[in-house]
Amino acid sequence: MNIGPVFWFIMTVGGAVLLGLALAYGLISTRKRRANPLAQRLTDAASRELYEEEEQARRHENAEPLGDRETNITRARQGVTGHNVNVVLATSLALALFAGVGLFVFVWVIRG
Repeated sequence: MNIGPVFWFIMTVGGAVLLGLALAYGLISTRKRRANPLAQRLTDAASRELYEEEEQARRHENAEPLGDRETNITRARQGVTGHNVNVVLATSLALALFAGVGLFVFVWVIRG
């Protein structure tokens, strides 16, 4: 009797169940924190404090006038892409699709 498919089924179902349990725990704990206004205010205050500390450290580190560099830092934080990132991503996606189609043709048509 080949038991390999049974183990594969157990791993697949078990992984999905564990992932579902982890997501449910995360959602429940987040909703409990959101329902508590004091916890929400504390979380917001701690987040603001961390952002202020980061901003002060950045200003202290870059004490000289930044000029154009300041704009680049802001753009980086906003997720502005440059250097033709969209071309690189589109090319890699096209090559991945081409490789997938090639693999499909090789496995199902040639070896078929």
